[in-house]
Parts: sequence; C-alpha cells; structure tokens
Amino acid sequence: MQNPEISERAATDQPTWIPKQQPAGVHPHMTDEFARVYQRTANRNTGQVAAAALDRVGNIHWGTRLLDIAAGAGALSLPAALRGASVLAVDNAPGMVNLLADQLAPFPSSEARLMDGQQLELEDGRFDATFSLFGAILFPDWRRGLSEQARVTRSGGKACIATWRRPPGGGPFLVMAQALRSVFPDMQPPAPPEGFLALAKPDRLAEEMSLAGLAEISVEEIETTWEGQSGQSYLDDLRGLHSYMGAYHQLDKDGQSRVEKAIAEVIEGLTVDGRVLIRSSAILAVGKKA
Repeated sequence: MQNPEISERAATDQPTWIPKQQPAGVHPHMTDEFARVYQRTANRNTGQVAAAALDRVGNIHWGTRLLDIAAGAGALSLPAALRGASVLAVDNAPGMVNLLADQLAPFPSSEARLMDGQQLELEDGRFDATFSLFGAILFPDWRRGLSEQARVTRSGGKACIATWRRPPGGGPFLVMAQALRSVFPDMQPPAPPEGFLALAKPDRLAEEMSLAGLAEISVEEIETTWEGQSGQSYLDDLRGLHSYMGAYHQLDKDGQSRVEKAIAEVIEGLTVDGRVLIRSSAILAVGKKA
C-alpha cells in the first residue's frame, strides 16, 4: 500500500527536479547519459500512461501518421512504431533525440528530430494523431504548445495530452520530495511551472484544449504504479536519477547521506512482498480536431 503521507501531502509537494531553462547542450538533462538514466528509471511510469494513451486514441495502425511531442525516452514512440505507425518523435534535448533515433532506426517510416514543442517546424494538419505526454506542462509557453499540437493535427484527427495530477509527478520523484521535506523542512524548492499546475486540473485542461482548437474532449484520471527493488537495491537502482535531481545534487555528502536514509524509511512503507510500489495519478485527455 502507498505510504499515506505521500497521498495526503502530495498537493503541497513542489518539484525539486525540473531544470531551469538553459541553452541546449549546457544543462545535464540535455545529455546522452541523462537520456539513458531516464529511460531506465522513469519509463516504468510514463510507459503505463503511453500505453493507455495509445489505446484511448485508438485506430493506431500501419501508416498512421503520428507525432510524439517532447517524446523523452521513447515510452510512446517505440510502442507506436511497433503498432505500424509512421512516428515522428521530437524533443528539445539532444540526448533524448539521439536515444529516440536509435530506438526508431529499425522502422524506415519513423524518425526523431530535435525540435521545440512550442514552435513545431511542421506543416498544418500533417498528423492523424498527436501526443504530448508530460511535455506541454513543462513548456514556458504551454498554451502555445497546445495550439501548435492542435495546428499540426489533421481535421478529424486526435490529440492526446497527459499531465500529472499533482506535483512533483510520479514514482521516485514523490519519494525524493518526501525525503527532502523530512530532512530539510525549511527548504524552499522551486515553484512548479505554470503549466504543470494549470493543466493538472481536469476541467482546466479540457478548457485549454478547447481554446487550442480541439473538440469532443474526454478527460480521465488514471493510476500508475512504479515498481522497483526494495532496500539498498532501490538506492543503487536510482542513484543515477537522483544525481540529476537539483535539490539532492546540490547537497554535500553529509546532506545526501541523510536524505538517502530518509528515502530508505519512505520506501520501507511502500514495500509490498519485497517490491517497492509507488502509486501516483495522471490525467489523460483526448480531443478531436474539427
């Protein structure tokens, strides 16, 4: 069972991991190494949302023209290509694009490109289905991101948006937030991006998608479960991801050691039959382009 403290305090959590805006190639989150770490650790959550998103949009088959915006480590792009879709995966992080290009290499009709989701260098109405899973919520101009997604969706095509129900997201990010809070109760983490908070509200998400040019919008809340090893194995498995979480990375060795002890206490309450199970909620919305 999920630690009740996570559920009860999640509404006041603040993300301690979202990078500040810096030029591509400078921030560690732009690197090949981060892409590999993210794929290994975070895709366990985003992959569940991606599977649900593909099912909700439906009719993904050979020849479907599909756009994956802020595609990250390929949690949606690869399964879509396996269904036969012609996938264009775009991301603003070179490391993610390199990883995506490698994943999509076996599929001649699919590719990955470096591209800003707020300014898609693509023609109007090109795609049958478009997806932005946990991407638009991080864009500085998230409304433009939604409008761009709607613009490149063909008439009658579908656009899918996924957001976290509450910051800081899901999986290990929830555990880190709780551990940091317990060790450093006076620490003031950075505020979430505006889009993260705005689009976490189902009614607001539907409203903003409508304003972007989408109709027949359906919104649902789904639960994801991140599964991992317990005890020291959890820390060993997540050490790479933890090193990219800003608040943790900035601590000295003593501070990091204290936080790791707090993490061990948190995951003890999340351990079921020797496995760590971290449950979190996501919002999944699908709209149709008129």
